[in-house]
Amino acid sequence: MTTNFLFMADPRTITFWFIGAICVFIGALIAGSVEPSVLGATTTSVAVAYIIAFVLILLGGMFWISTAIIQVEES
Repeated sequence: MTTNFLFMADPRTITFWFIGAICVFIGALIAGSVEPSVLGATTTSVAVAYIIAFVLILLGGMFWISTAIIQVEES
């Protein structure tokens, strides 16, 4: 069994992976910092923050899935 350690992914794959990581990171930051009990936080604002975080995490997952599909098609 031989492995090719010199394999370099194309720039599109690296870009999609990086954008996906940024989206998941920002989504996790938003979801982790929502405080419903803070003075001035309404139910609507908390719900919108959770929805934005959820969409960003899903978007990051879609970028990662796209990266996996590109890798499978190339090999």
